[in-house]
Amino acid sequence: MTKKIHQSVKAEKSPKTAKIRKPRKKLNWLLYIAVVAFVIYIAVTIVDQNVRIKNAKQELADLDDTISLQSIKIEELKGVADAVEKNDLDSYADYIERIAREDLGYVKNGEVVYINIAGD
Repeated sequence: MTKKIHQSVKAEKSPKTAKIRKPRKKLNWLLYIAVVAFVIYIAVTIVDQNVRIKNAKQELADLDDTISLQSIKIEELKGVADAVEKNDLDSYADYIERIAREDLGYVKNGEVVYINIAGD
């Protein structure tokens, strides 16, 4: 009777069962590697999206600043247009003089211009 039990234990450990277990271990490793790769992919994607969102927010802030500056310029030009319509030549002349001095660097006759070469 002990021989039969011993033989049945040997029969359970046949080469067929050993072959079946090895692919399962490979399958488990492949599944583990696939899950780790997927988690890494998700992490990289999330980090990339966060960088893109940060860049888009910075660009939006820059565009808001540009819009604010353009709005100020529009209001200034509307004031000049109103002055021209009302024939208020003094304010129009003041505007032209300011543009000539600030943007173009013009000076009036007889004015002395001092240039700071120190850069302060």
